[in-house]
Formats: sequence, structure tokens, C-alpha cells
Amino acid sequence: MAISRFLKMKSCITRSKFQAKEAAKEEDGVLATNYNVSMEDLPLPILVDIFSRLPIKTILQIKCVCKTWHSLCSDPYFAKIHLARAPFSIMILEKFCKRIYTNSLVPLFTLNQGDKERLSLLSSCNGLICLHEFSYKQDVISVWNPILGDHLVLPQPKRKSVATRIRGFGYNQSTNQYKVIQILSYKDQAAISSSKLQVEVHTIGTNTWRSIGDLPYVLNQPYYGVFLNGALHWYAHSHDKRTAFMCSFDLGDEQFRQFPGPPTREYDKCRPINSISVGVSGGFLYLCDGFSEPNLDIWIMKKYGVKESWTKEFVVVNSVVSKLQRLYGSLQILNYRENMNKEATEGTELQMLFGSEALLAYNVRSKSIRRPKVFDVQTNYQAIPYIPSLVSIKNAAMNESSQML
Repeated sequence: MAISRFLKMKSCITRSKFQAKEAAKEEDGVLATNYNVSMEDLPLPILVDIFSRLPIKTILQIKCVCKTWHSLCSDPYFAKIHLARAPFSIMILEKFCKRIYTNSLVPLFTLNQGDKERLSLLSSCNGLICLHEFSYKQDVISVWNPILGDHLVLPQPKRKSVATRIRGFGYNQSTNQYKVIQILSYKDQAAISSSKLQVEVHTIGTNTWRSIGDLPYVLNQPYYGVFLNGALHWYAHSHDKRTAFMCSFDLGDEQFRQFPGPPTREYDKCRPINSISVGVSGGFLYLCDGFSEPNLDIWIMKKYGVKESWTKEFVVVNSVVSKLQRLYGSLQILNYRENMNKEATEGTELQMLFGSEALLAYNVRSKSIRRPKVFDVQTNYQAIPYIPSLVSIKNAAMNESSQML
């Protein structure tokens, strides 16, 4: 029997049980509210609502209780509901031991690659992480769900001898598809008619990379596109280096566009690449501007796509922070939340990761800086914002829809 038909039948049976019990109690002169109800008696929508609020570790345990609960918790619709309620976390890659952690410091899995391979966390989307493994022999991109343990290795591009690669990973809600993009510059560029960088797209579940033309801008930061609201984002400048701006790549129509940036001083002028960082934290797009030493201005876009919603949320005045920004060029805010500045208490800290080594905690109230213990892992690590989820990469590859609807 199909899952959908089974669940509908179970829902009907459940309603019948309620009606029969209520009628029996009323006949005996007992209030209907006094009878005991087991979990099996609950309607499916109530079960979904209850289970979707549980920690993901608990959900993995209740999947083992019975086949019905296993089917319910494995359904793509349930994964979507749970994802919408899941708390933000931090994903940590300990490069020396090649272990993946969350900030609870519980190892999720250990990668079995050889010692010569280098690993990098590119980005995370809906609980899936995009992992880059490279050495002198191979260059592999894979997508993992570290909670479920399933993964998918992407096909190799047709052409080799690539000099430059910028990547991005995200989700298009309208088509329920995950996509990875590569922006390439080949070493034999002279043999190619266009001198611009070339853009290729891979849709998860297919076996090919599609070329969609040339990149209209020069992307500066970050090395990988940051995903939010169906698009990837970078800080970029024109080919003639006269103007600088934010840009986005829409994963739906696969087009690059200029994106409204914050009203920073001389924002539209080209500046040292390492003075600007773009990222996403807590579901908000941010831009860190370290152009005016020793200040680091942190802008938050409160309403996506609305230029006027950019707010200078924090101004960090510290020479160490400014130097780290320029040294590493990559600044990730790991734990921002809405109204963090207004609702700050004495212990509220903004965690800022520079490169893959320097973690600083900025006290929002006292404006002080400290260097906390680095997650109790080895010094050679990488961290990215992350939401643990039940989204299956195998279901995503097959573009499976819910059996519950």
C-alpha cells in the first residue's frame, strides 16, 4: 500500500477512534476529556507538529520506534517543516584529523581521504554541506548531509588545467533543485575567444556541467558565493576597476545581477580586496567594511533586497581586528541573531572567524575583544554557519516530493 494512502487511512481510523471513544464515554455519563489518549491515537498533523519541534537527535531515535514514524520522519515534507524550526548552529571541519563537528563538539563523521588531500568546507544550505577535496591528482566536489551520513560526489568538469575556480552552492525553491556553480579561468585562456571568466552550473541529480556564458564582473569576496533567498552573493567590481558593488546570481533564471549594497563611504569605489567581507549569519546578509582602520563596520541587511534596510549594527574599534581582516581577507560571523545589539546582555558576544585560524569574540555590551578557546579542536580548522536538518541529498538528487500530501 502506498505511503500516502496508508497515512490517509490511518488518519481516518484515528478520527473514528476518537468519535467512538467519545460516544462511549458520553453513554457512560463520563466526560470525554477524562479518557487516556496514546500517541497512536493522535492525528497525523498533530504528530508532525510535535515531532518537528524535537531536537534532531531525538528524531533519529523515534524513527526506530515503528515503521509509521520512520516513514513520517523520512518524508521530504517533514524535513522541510523541521528545517524551518531548527536552530542555527556552527559546522566545524578539523582539517588535521578530517573530522566534521557541530559546535556541540560531537563528531558527526570522519572523512577517509588520504593525508595528501586538502579539504575545505565551501558552504552550507538547508543542512547540506558542500565539501571540496583537492590534491595534485584530483579536484572533487561533494555534497553531504552529516546528520544522515549520505553524500553525493559531483561529476568532473570536461576540461582540465583550470587556473581559477570560484564556487557556490544553493537551492531553488520554485523547482526544488540544488545547484552548484563554478566560475573558471583556464590556463590556456589565450586559445579561448573570450578573455572573461566562464560560468558553469551543475544541477544535483544530473551528470553534467552546463556552460551558461561569461562572468560579467570580477568577483572579489568571498571565494565561494554566500547563499540566501535563492541566490548567491559576492562583492565585485567592473572589469575596468572603476566601480565596485555587490552582485547576486539567481539560481532560478541563472542570471547575474547587481545587488543593493549598504551606504558605506566610497562603497562604489574599488578598494583593497581584503577590506570587504560578505556573508550570511542567522538568516541575514552582512557586509564587513574594514577600509577605515582601526574601525570594522558591520552592516546587516534587515529586509532582504531592500537597500534602505541596511543597518550599521556594530562598529568594532580595535587594531587587532582591523589587522586580521586585512591579513586574512575572509571574515565570517558565526552567531548573529536578529536584534542582537538591542537585546544584548553582559555576556552577549559576536563570534568572528578570520580565515581558518583566528577566532575572536566581540562583547556587544562592553565593546571588548577576547580570544576564546577554539572549539577544543586542533588549530587547523574551518567553521561555517550551519543548520542541522533531515534533508536527504538522495531525495534531492531524485527531486522527490512528499508522500504525505
